[in-house]
Amino acid sequence: MESYEGAGCVDCYREHCRQRTPSVPVTTTASDRRTPSPQMNRCQTAPRRFDFTRRSCRLFIAGSFVIGLILVPCAMSAPAKPSKSQSPTPPHSIVATGTPFWHNPCGTLLTYDGSGGGATGAMMSSAVSHDIMMESEPESESVMRREEDIIHGIVVAAGQALTHAEQFTGAFVVETFHVDVKKNHDHWKGIKLDWLELAKYMPKALDVPLSKSYLASLTFRDVLHAVYIGMQNLAVGLEQVAWDQDREMLPYAKYFNETTLKLRTILCEVSMAIYEINDTPEPHVSRDIMPIESRISRDNQSLRDWLILREYMTSLQYVIEAFGYLKTKR
Repeated sequence: MESYEGAGCVDCYREHCRQRTPSVPVTTTASDRRTPSPQMNRCQTAPRRFDFTRRSCRLFIAGSFVIGLILVPCAMSAPAKPSKSQSPTPPHSIVATGTPFWHNPCGTLLTYDGSGGGATGAMMSSAVSHDIMMESEPESESVMRREEDIIHGIVVAAGQALTHAEQFTGAFVVETFHVDVKKNHDHWKGIKLDWLELAKYMPKALDVPLSKSYLASLTFRDVLHAVYIGMQNLAVGLEQVAWDQDREMLPYAKYFNETTLKLRTILCEVSMAIYEINDTPEPHVSRDIMPIESRISRDNQSLRDWLILREYMTSLQYVIEAFGYLKTKR
């Protein structure tokens, strides 16, 4: 064999090895096939990056669409904020305003001097007819006839008001409490509105006749004053019921408003009667007798309305019975 020594024989050695060693084809191993070159990585990952970007765009568009579906209805349902230039509309008052209808039920202005001598002012046509009767009849006979006419007017007005109330009370109770009037009354008859003070002025229970002993103790003058105050107390409550029915657009607003008109007619008859007997009525009843809680509470509003309506019908029965009895004694 030839020997190669020294650094200068390196090239000769390399050439000698190439000549002596057979050429072997270069093959790639499994690991070489699995590991691509950096250049191949760049070429292959470019489409993947493009595909990822495209998918991200699709997800973004889909997500935006879903969020839009959620936000658009919310934006549509949200109330628009009033601009600073627009003044907000004030809410409907909870309590009626203005002069109460029971302070001047006849629509005429009466002036009382406070001495018990009656009143002066514009009178109704019935008062004119009474004056004519007084000129043509003896004093005692004309006064008796006047009292009969007064009583008749009060009883007729009360009877018409009671008929009107009975016409819608049944439907109101059934629709509100889902029972008839009798069952509803039996269930709530122990509950009273103390501020009405009906036991003081018109002591009576619904559909229960007044006792003969009680009727025998009545006087025309006393009944007039008691009914005048008691009916004004009821007017305070009925005004609020009608006001709430109107404000909340409830189905019986029309009937309760008509009720206040019927009550006004009765109060007009009674106030005229007090004038005609030359008496001075008590001061007008204020709205303040009704507690504010009873006005604004919605928890028991239906019960409150029924109790006021019940006491109203009870008072009408009282007027019819009491004045009807007094008429028989004229």
